[in-house]
Amino acid sequence: MNFQNDKYTLRSADSGDNDGIREIFHSEGFSGGLSVKYLRDPKPYDSFCADGDRAEILVITDNEKHRTAAVGGAVIRMEYVNGSPEKCAYLTGLKIHPDYRRKISFIAKAYSFLHDNISDCRYTYTTILDDNISAISMLEKKRKNMPEYKYLGHYTTYCFHGGKNIIPVEKDNLSGFDKLMENHFSRMDHVPVEYKYSGFGEGHFYSVRENGEIIACCFISDQQANKQYKMMSYGGIYRLISKLPTKLLGYPEFPKADSIIDHGVVSYLYIKNNDKKLCADFLRSAAAQTDFSLLLWGGSENNPLCSAMEKLRSIKYGSRFYSVSWDGENVLTGMIGAEAALL
Repeated sequence: MNFQNDKYTLRSADSGDNDGIREIFHSEGFSGGLSVKYLRDPKPYDSFCADGDRAEILVITDNEKHRTAAVGGAVIRMEYVNGSPEKCAYLTGLKIHPDYRRKISFIAKAYSFLHDNISDCRYTYTTILDDNISAISMLEKKRKNMPEYKYLGHYTTYCFHGGKNIIPVEKDNLSGFDKLMENHFSRMDHVPVEYKYSGFGEGHFYSVRENGEIIACCFISDQQANKQYKMMSYGGIYRLISKLPTKLLGYPEFPKADSIIDHGVVSYLYIKNNDKKLCADFLRSAAAQTDFSLLLWGGSENNPLCSAMEKLRSIKYGSRFYSVSWDGENVLTGMIGAEAALL
């Protein structure tokens, strides 16, 4: 699809667009006291595909300069919704290269194009960082030819470590996990049905058992082969905190500026009865079995494990969680269980 006197083309991306998409990711950054750049190196299009069953990524190209001006789209995967497996689309957000901001008008065209490509998905959702005020202001207001963004609640990502062998933790024994998928995770909305997506990375399963029953478990994975967080700089109070021996205080060690953060991702976290002490003891004990500098886990505001995470010393950042609908409301009845590793 061409527009603006054929200066730009809107089309589906493929692996040949990796270089142009990567340039846009490297041009982005977070604002605030912690300036972090989220990357999908070395092949961002392939990284999107790794997060689901397929990826519907669109790009806008400058036909005169042969450059990628913008990228966005959706990752499609089977997830539990209201207790049943459903085809869902997670919107990855729209990124525009700084050289093209305010120069091209295409938002409505891009949403229409994307909607055509994900029309087989019953549920669509996304997250927007709390600090992205401009996107929140624009998308929460209902506009003509645009989908409706319905706010479903706050989502917090916890960055923690504090590894210490407190309780015995078993490694890579998945016996009983299938029952947890059937009886526990299936009751949460937007939990991926498939726990082996390569986007999670290479990982191990950690568990604690009582009389053979799993009472605590999770996967901890290394996804840095296709997803990275790059610490750019510290500002405000974080400039001082980053120089302190935070690891001795139980907090994650602050990475050096201009470095890739050595992180692992926690997924499919289960704690019997949402026991706060068990949660903290288990995660610290599992963390002690890894070599990561910090671990990430995310949960929605109605997830009781978020209050359990408060027993850990962590650094947190927040997002707003939305359902996105073109054709009317799709109601969620359960607790949101979306995995931060795939957002």
